[in-house]
Amino acid sequence: MVNKLLAKYKALPVPVRAAFFFVFCGVFKDAVDVIVTPVFTRILTVEEYGLFNVYNSWFQIFRLVVSLSIYSEGFNVGMAHYGDDREGFTSSQQGLMTVMFVVWGSVYFIWKGIWNEMLGLNSVLMFFMISQIMFSVQYAFWYQKTKYTYKYITLTAVTLVYTLLQPLLGILLIKLNTYGLNNGELRIYAGVGVQILFGLAVYIIQFVKNRTFFKKEYWLFALKTNIVLLPHFLSQIILNQTDKIMINAFTGQAQTAIYSVAHSAAFVMLVVTTNLNGSFVPWLYEKLKKKSFDGIKSIINILLIIAAAAVFLLVTVAPEAMFILAGEKYHSGVWVVPPLAFSVFLVFVYTLMANFELFYSKNHFVMIASLVGAGLNILLNFLLIPIFGFVAAGYTTLTGYFVMCILHTIFIIITCKKEGLSLKLLIDLRVIAFVTIALAVLCAGVTLLYNIMIVRYIFVAIILLIAVIKRKTLLSLFKQLKGKKA
Repeated sequence: MVNKLLAKYKALPVPVRAAFFFVFCGVFKDAVDVIVTPVFTRILTVEEYGLFNVYNSWFQIFRLVVSLSIYSEGFNVGMAHYGDDREGFTSSQQGLMTVMFVVWGSVYFIWKGIWNEMLGLNSVLMFFMISQIMFSVQYAFWYQKTKYTYKYITLTAVTLVYTLLQPLLGILLIKLNTYGLNNGELRIYAGVGVQILFGLAVYIIQFVKNRTFFKKEYWLFALKTNIVLLPHFLSQIILNQTDKIMINAFTGQAQTAIYSVAHSAAFVMLVVTTNLNGSFVPWLYEKLKKKSFDGIKSIINILLIIAAAAVFLLVTVAPEAMFILAGEKYHSGVWVVPPLAFSVFLVFVYTLMANFELFYSKNHFVMIASLVGAGLNILLNFLLIPIFGFVAAGYTTLTGYFVMCILHTIFIIITCKKEGLSLKLLIDLRVIAFVTIALAVLCAGVTLLYNIMIVRYIFVAIILLIAVIKRKTLLSLFKQLKGKKA
């Protein structure tokens, strides 16, 4: 049996084998983050865990601003566009990032006191953040370039060590802390230290292989490509990170920590919905390219039901999930899981519509929706968090994503009109509305039953039973998305 499986595996083309390991690497980091959360919520105080999450929120924002996200979509396009000089392109991007690092590092050190006060972080943490931005991007360059060369064994091995070493070193430093140091800061130093070490190593290795620090064409390509995408990326970061920053500013690190755990619990579902959409997009774009629209609408309807069922399951078991992740001291966060989990479903809904907008080069629609959603989120946070505390942030996030869904509904209608397409062939807005409303009612209803576990788990059993009964339909769907049925 094992020999047969190995033979089948070896018979697969290298790109197929590589794709499997790349997906594994992507999921592995998210899985480790979830697994280590119960450890750190128990060995750190609520305030220390809040500090860790505030630091990470600022890091996500500043990495985007400082690097212009040149390591992501723009770098991937460059890898394809300059396929005959990938080493030179990568090396030049490292050079560009070095210049950005020096410029922004200087901006910080000149006005160090102002930055520290504004962000609520000391100089040591800020030094680590600046260094983390520089070297995490270098590691990202190596990671993306390695994917293009199909060196999946090397990539997987390094990813395993890189991902596991950060939390393990953090736990070790905290356990060895006998000097009264802030354990939240030690958790940060451990993770950042690993990122600096790996980033510095690949930075040096790449420059030894190809010393193209500056090439005008490559630098201009990166800047033009990524500056256009910056508003979209920034708005997404704002939607995901500013809640924690504003909660910390208005109510303190303790409430930030509680909200962060609830956010992590709810957004676990993002892994499910992202993979659903990731399987759907290649199939969808192939159908759109061939102008073969049959079956698109029915598959979207099935995907919506699957996503809704997954979100409802999470909302149903939210009290137990919060207890496993963080224990009794974080229990109040359970009330923010339902709106955040429902937000994940709304993200999936608007992403399904945005797929069409992106295919037909209506990128500006995606940017507009993201900016409006992010702006509304910040405004509502400013007004409501001081009054209602961290729970308000869950509902402001939900409101932001709901408005984005409305905007994408309008934009997909406009897109279809401009492209001369029939909306009814692509997507059924009535089904989307029905599933969304039904999920909202079910989530609100099950929230009222949080103190009655037996009734909630009857719902879980019913959903799982339906999944077993309909397993052939579900398997058929995924086979179709993989191209086994055209």
